[in-house]
Amino acid sequence: MLQKHQQRMRAILLDRLCEVCEVYKLHRETYYLALDYLDRYLSTIVSISKTLLKLIGITCLFIAAKVEEIYPPKLSEFVSVTEGVCSEEDILKQELVILSALQWQTSPITIIGWLGIYMQLQVSNRTPKTYEETPQKQVLKNSTATQTSHNEKTSATNNGIDDGFVFPQFSGMEYAQTAQLIDLCTLDVEIVNFPYSVIAAAAISHTFNKEIAIKFSCIKWGMIAPCYRCMKPYFQVILKKPKLFLLEENDQIESMHCNDGYV
Repeated sequence: MLQKHQQRMRAILLDRLCEVCEVYKLHRETYYLALDYLDRYLSTIVSISKTLLKLIGITCLFIAAKVEEIYPPKLSEFVSVTEGVCSEEDILKQELVILSALQWQTSPITIIGWLGIYMQLQVSNRTPKTYEETPQKQVLKNSTATQTSHNEKTSATNNGIDDGFVFPQFSGMEYAQTAQLIDLCTLDVEIVNFPYSVIAAAAISHTFNKEIAIKFSCIKWGMIAPCYRCMKPYFQVILKKPKLFLLEENDQIESMHCNDGYV
């Protein structure tokens, strides 16, 4: 899709967009929408300069924020992020160009969307034996059981309607750690060679196991395996950093990837 030096520029741009999302506390889905817009648009053009790539990137994030966020940052705040490289008029003009190239299709099921679906299916079919091997897994079991009990009580008071699949019931830690792997892989342009559903399944096959990935994605291993191999170096990087920082709890937790039978 891009020349070699442009692939590096893309990785730097996406890393910068991640920082912007953190600063403005944007949803993770917003970043993945911007990623989708960026890659789809880049596939429609032949060559691109560094300045234009920065304009395209911030414009994609601007569009994604308007689609996903309840209170998106103002246009002037996106301009300030570019440090004077782009003006408000530049972003608004580029917005029309990008939307036209994307044929106004701005609501795809992103990689992170597929991940949420697979994990919800996995936790809905989880048996008690899944977390009986280690103390850490037992903690996850108790947490899941407590949340499930709460959801069941809520469902009982909602005119008998079962909300079991309406609200996320999977572990936040499991989700964050799998999403962390996907975040890192998105910096590599090679990942665009795979469908979003396959990327999410490959990530789960690393952080959980192959059987779970195949069962809940309904994708044959022959399709997942190439993406699995592409992700392997990035998963090794994550394994070297077993601590995961959770802003919600302002504390660090041990990674589930190390010495617990998941790998």
